[in-house]
Amino acid sequence: MRATFEREFQEYFNTMLGYVFVSAFLFLAGVFFSVNNINELSAEFNTTLNDCIYVFLLTSPLLTMKLLSEEKKIKRDQLLMTTKTSFSFVIVGKFLAALSVFAVTLCFTLIYPIILLTYGTISVPLIVNGYVGFFFLGMAFIAVGMFASSITESQLTAAICTYGILLFLLCLDLIISKIHVETVTSFLQWFSLFERFKPYQYGTFGIASVIYYISFSVVFLSFSIAVMKYRRVK
Repeated sequence: MRATFEREFQEYFNTMLGYVFVSAFLFLAGVFFSVNNINELSAEFNTTLNDCIYVFLLTSPLLTMKLLSEEKKIKRDQLLMTTKTSFSFVIVGKFLAALSVFAVTLCFTLIYPIILLTYGTISVPLIVNGYVGFFFLGMAFIAVGMFASSITESQLTAAICTYGILLFLLCLDLIISKIHVETVTSFLQWFSLFERFKPYQYGTFGIASVIYYISFSVVFLSFSIAVMKYRRVK
């Protein structure tokens, strides 16, 4: 797992993909910071952080679309299929590499609240809480992208599948509000990623939400492992 993690993390920055993701995310986050905080002379940074969720929804496929689809395209996955290497170690190693790139990028955005702190007054605990929630929400996004990448050898198809699943999850709260069958709504609410982020926006740390995001990620990583195992058997 460590070898997979190191190789994948380095590969992000041995190619342009990692730089493109970091640049795109920081540029768009900077635009929202300028609009929400600089232009409005506001120290309410969690509004910007909330907008950055949509930035990551837009850019997250850059992190995940090649992780497993590229392996199939260049036939490197044949080595995995013919050895006793555990798919779990490979999937988790790749997942942690993508998550680490996201975490590093998120750390770069700390310059924005530091600027606000320099020239004004901000609620540091509120912002820290928002970052914690964003990190775990991003973890779930990456797990979804990993699954999408496992079912195709086309990076473009993997990116489109990731967008489709995440947009569905984004619209899920609206769908739930239109359904009045309790059994169905209870089932759909389990997939409501964005609803569980709301408490973090208001400074409420919920261990239940952390457990949920971790569980959600584990489920989608398990789907990815199951797909790889099916391909080995097939």
